[in-house]
Amino acid sequence: MPATANEQPQATAHAFIGLQSYTEAQTDSFFGRDEEIEALTGLVKSNTLTIVFGKSGTGKTSLLNAGVFPKLRKEFCLPFRIRLEFKEESPDLITQIKKVLKQEIDKYGFKAESYPASETLWEYFHKEPLWKTVTPILIFDQFEELFTLAKKNPRFGNTELAVFWEELSDLIENSIPEKLKVRFLDHKEQIQYNYKKQKSKIVFAFREEFLPEFESITLRIPSIKFSRFRLMPMNGHQAYEVITKTWKENINPSEAKQIVSYLTNETDQESYDLITVEPSLLSQVCAYIDKERIEEGANKVSAELLNKYPKETILRSIYNEAVIAADNALNIVTESKEKEQRNHVKEFLEEKLITTEGFRTKYTLSEKDDNIRPGIEVLKNKYFIREDDKSVELTHDVLAPLIKADREKRRKEIALTAERKKARKKALIILLVTLLAAGGFWALAAIQSNKAINQLKDARDSLVVINRLIKEGDSILKSESGPSSKNKSVKPVPYDSSALKQNIKNYDSLIHLNEVTIKKLRGEIIILNDTIIVYKDRLRGALPTGLITSLSGQIRDLRNNLSASEKKVEELISENKVLNEENLKLRKELETLRKELMKKQITIDSLLRALGNVTLKGKIYYDQDGPDKPSNLSLYLIPQNENRKIIRNASVYEIFCNEKELDGVKGIKKTVTDINGYYAFRNVPKGEYLLKICGYYGGFYKISIGNVKPLEKDFNASFPVKYPYTIEQTP
Repeated sequence: MPATANEQPQATAHAFIGLQSYTEAQTDSFFGRDEEIEALTGLVKSNTLTIVFGKSGTGKTSLLNAGVFPKLRKEFCLPFRIRLEFKEESPDLITQIKKVLKQEIDKYGFKAESYPASETLWEYFHKEPLWKTVTPILIFDQFEELFTLAKKNPRFGNTELAVFWEELSDLIENSIPEKLKVRFLDHKEQIQYNYKKQKSKIVFAFREEFLPEFESITLRIPSIKFSRFRLMPMNGHQAYEVITKTWKENINPSEAKQIVSYLTNETDQESYDLITVEPSLLSQVCAYIDKERIEEGANKVSAELLNKYPKETILRSIYNEAVIAADNALNIVTESKEKEQRNHVKEFLEEKLITTEGFRTKYTLSEKDDNIRPGIEVLKNKYFIREDDKSVELTHDVLAPLIKADREKRRKEIALTAERKKARKKALIILLVTLLAAGGFWALAAIQSNKAINQLKDARDSLVVINRLIKEGDSILKSESGPSSKNKSVKPVPYDSSALKQNIKNYDSLIHLNEVTIKKLRGEIIILNDTIIVYKDRLRGALPTGLITSLSGQIRDLRNNLSASEKKVEELISENKVLNEENLKLRKELETLRKELMKKQITIDSLLRALGNVTLKGKIYYDQDGPDKPSNLSLYLIPQNENRKIIRNASVYEIFCNEKELDGVKGIKKTVTDINGYYAFRNVPKGEYLLKICGYYGGFYKISIGNVKPLEKDFNASFPVKYPYTIEQTP
């Protein structure tokens, strides 16, 4: 019965399955991988052994289950999906394979005269009549576990693995097993089957970081080198196809494009070819939207729904759920309520897996990270982290800005907490002093008043000196700039290098995009070459004339596509050379600009020398890469013995410089860094000092000033600076 005008349509069932792998029964719901399915199916049919590799989360299991298996069954093939177990109670590896063979033969109702028993796999596949009409294909999924889990159990050591590899080698290379050679060759026993014809096919599927492990067994199994298929992440077109074909009429193109934009940080990226989409993230984002759609009773993924659940909300929810689960897996003993509120896994991600600028980076695990290992395993299972030879990295670039924001918030809270503690301690001291010295209040006020008057006088004297320096500097710079009238002061035109820096950044981005495109096109060239080989092999067989004509045409089209891809690669490489040349010109121009600024700085330095001899000088810098240097930072040189109160109140993490308080310190010296980060203190008396750099964060540096020659020292103003950081002393 149709719904009336007042009735709302019933929400359809969940369309996305999240992080679960697609099964063969879900073939009709598996989209976006048509090209990969065709290419891999062709390789499997044309080769005895095919290896399938790719990064974790790219969907290798789903591609095999829901894509390749149904295709193979239509070609009179029987695929056996095998995932070996390495538990203490597990049967030996060959027995596990034979058990799967029997289960699948019975499941699909094939009439077999026998099941594999004590004979070798090679012997069974050659003598069983079933395999004369049906091609058995053994697919070993998640085969990297042979190198990970097997190592954890001593019983799967060299002996059992040696037997396993020997049987597979005989099967793949079609070599008569050693124990059968005696019967066939020495005893001249009659062979009842064609042992020269290969009966079975093998597929190894594993994570690509384990490819070197398989390279190590090529001497035993040479076929490993020939037929290979690398599964790459999806591009924007494939992600769009998954979204629109899964939701069908329940989503409009505009909303589908909006969801694709959730999967990349490139906000202005128009070409879907250049967008890289991790299938695991696509599944999680779409499953989240699908769940909210069902809960709201809506059939359609509407614009209103996406406005209610924007990209930031979805990624935050998915990310928080993952890190909470990962942190719950840890066994870290807490010492206080404050530590109980920490999420150690989040801190690990924030401090180890993104750079200062907020880009994802690799981190090599060591023994000191053993306590965080259980959390890493949880994130690996949820495809938020991938591991490659003890190095871990984030799977998704889109998570990096979110993690960076969390890191900045946490660091700020740490600094604010330290400042509050300091403020509370200071307030308590003031209260005690007030209570103890209430009788001397007026005397103290008088002293403070005189001190303020003296400070004001010193400030006025400094202002006179500064004004004189400015006039002298203008006069010198004016003479360098050319003649001018007496009534008009010529000021130097400041240099602005921001435009040059932006151009260099733009060229770097273009070069990066070209490199990504080149990599993608070269992958396409490999696939096209493999497909051409497959078609050529088919033409060599006894095929009908019409089919040969069709295949010949397909080969011609593939060659045209191959030529186009190779030409595009050459064009992009040439374009990269031009971009690099332009980049070099801009960098040289920027360097010339810096040299000009340095000349101006030398002129200013000549004025400063008029103030007196330099006692301490150097440069302030940050850890970050790049041409920018800290400028206009206030530096204070504080006599250590005369200002113990200031030193005693100093904490490791300072959120800001209390310049109002520092300006009143006895015997203090102050200077400001120039545009290149250089500083200088003049006429400083001999003694022990603390150097305070007024950046956003920072503690104190301990300095010992002698009276023989100037001390030169560069200082790092990056977060955090710990006190005392270092000790320097003049000769």
